[in-house]
Amino acid sequence: MWYSKKTGRLIIVYALAAVAVMGGFLWRSEREKTALRRTVAVGYDHAFVELADAVGALDASLQKTLCAATPTMVSDLCAEGYAHCAAASQAIASLPYGNIELEHTAAFLAKTGDYLSYLGRMGARGEGLDEETREALTALSESAGQVAGTLADLSARLIAGDISTAELDRAEDTIAGAEDKLVGTGFAAGFKDMETDLPEMPSLIYDGPFSQHIESLKPQALAGLPEIGEDEAKKAAAKFLGIEESKLTVLYLREEDAMPVYVLTCQNGNETQTLEVTRAGGRVVWYGTARETAEGDVTPEEALRAAQAFLADHGFDHMASTYYTAEGGELMSNFAYEQDGVLCYPDLVKVTVALDTGAVTGLEARGYLMNHTKRDLPGVSFDPDAVTLSPALTVESHRPALIPTPGKSEVLCEEYLCKTPEGKHALVYLNARSGAEERILLLLETDAGTLTV
Repeated sequence: MWYSKKTGRLIIVYALAAVAVMGGFLWRSEREKTALRRTVAVGYDHAFVELADAVGALDASLQKTLCAATPTMVSDLCAEGYAHCAAASQAIASLPYGNIELEHTAAFLAKTGDYLSYLGRMGARGEGLDEETREALTALSESAGQVAGTLADLSARLIAGDISTAELDRAEDTIAGAEDKLVGTGFAAGFKDMETDLPEMPSLIYDGPFSQHIESLKPQALAGLPEIGEDEAKKAAAKFLGIEESKLTVLYLREEDAMPVYVLTCQNGNETQTLEVTRAGGRVVWYGTARETAEGDVTPEEALRAAQAFLADHGFDHMASTYYTAEGGELMSNFAYEQDGVLCYPDLVKVTVALDTGAVTGLEARGYLMNHTKRDLPGVSFDPDAVTLSPALTVESHRPALIPTPGKSEVLCEEYLCKTPEGKHALVYLNARSGAEERILLLLETDAGTLTV
């Protein structure tokens, strides 16, 4: 068949165009598949980290249950542990079983959840823990700690990008290499023994007892104070920093919550300082310094003294240091207001000190401004030295303390610092009026400081 040159050129052009279109479709299809694979991998990563967090939280709940002396507290803590089992099981259900074998862990979580549900019902009927049950809980806690340790290590490597849940061969080798172990808990549960020490798990700890306050209430420390404008906010910030007002810039007014604040900033050499000043009363609620951090020769004791002096100079009187961490060239300490010998945890202030210069580089006083007020604090209605706590605990010291409750109120307690059979420490809070257990916290004591869970 005869074609003109023009027709031949058109055929070639159309053919090339068809190839280009087909290539475009193939490229787009492969791109969509890659995006889908990334989305799935991100979902797996998130589920694995959630699994590690939930199993670690389960271990903490089991340890707290061993510290409980009353059926009511046992019931509450068993319900908490059961919820962590459910969260961990849900996370496992989101993981690719074809790549990693977690059947033993899933079985362990299911049976532990059932056991905690049973103990919770027993506690609700007024039955406490006998010696056999305590032994079972101890074995479960040890096992949960081993599983949590390995999962926490794997999740940290996932976050760092060393492994991927899209290709979990290395993670599978780690878990599959662990030996099977039968734990004598009274209900015989076989599961994989994660043979590793419990690492530090930042996702489980927070920066001090009761630091997460309910913030839907009106700030009590600012009640009745007049509202200020930008000029007054500049004056308050300049006084706080000890600089001229002209060096400060008001960025904006943030008023989406119960404590509207002016956000200000200034440049001090190589450091950028940012402050939040309340519209009501002009109090500094947050202060931070963006700077290069470096290890220094300032000791934690020196840093705590610097933080205490800083608070006194800025209107925060009668503040007592509670717990601190010293990492990354900085010390972060919690201070609670002390009234008539009672430590008021809701009135919390956090101070950060640079360990290379000893200067205060941060302050967070939201808890203090939300909750601080003069309180009517009655005495303890029982003899603090004559109470009976869990037989697993040895009391080392005690003091009165005010703690927040889930019901947006406060309760006066006696705080007992106790040692567990494993040599760790726990805090037990007994209601000052009834003597009932209100809260149990575990202390995580590391080289960096003391934290609670």
